[in-house]
Amino acid sequence: MRVRVGPAAATTTLAALLATTAAAGPAQAAGHGEGAGRAAADTFFTRGDYVHFSGTAPGRINAHGWWTKNSGPATMAKVTIWLQGGTGWRTLDKGVKTVPPGGGSNKRAVANWGCTNFVAKNDFRSVVDVDIVGYPDGASKLVTKTQTLYCGI
Repeated sequence: MRVRVGPAAATTTLAALLATTAAAGPAQAAGHGEGAGRAAADTFFTRGDYVHFSGTAPGRINAHGWWTKNSGPATMAKVTIWLQGGTGWRTLDKGVKTVPPGGGSNKRAVANWGCTNFVAKNDFRSVVDVDIVGYPDGASKLVTKTQTLYCGI
């Protein structure tokens, strides 16, 4: 999950945080991500599910990436997802889609792979990047938890 705050707002926010933490003592961050936006209220979360066997296409594994808006005027984002597996996290497929916030079948990017067999046991993960249309962006990406599946590469 990534939360994004724009550069102009970051200066104001940082000053406010420094003033608050000076009085309150040290603070801890959740560490769930970072982001970009034009105002302090522009925040969103990068989301992605674990690599899994498709429920609609037998013999295939897939993963989905999407975003949810916390606040701000942003309405669209380019979501890129990489499905990776095997030694060295080889990219097996890449999906890109510009979508509104939310998730669901029409509001997410998908990457999939056709298993060559169901005997070989391999590790898989997905990497998701969300770029809000019209706003600056950092380099961080969401990497999902590794899944071990019987799916040949």
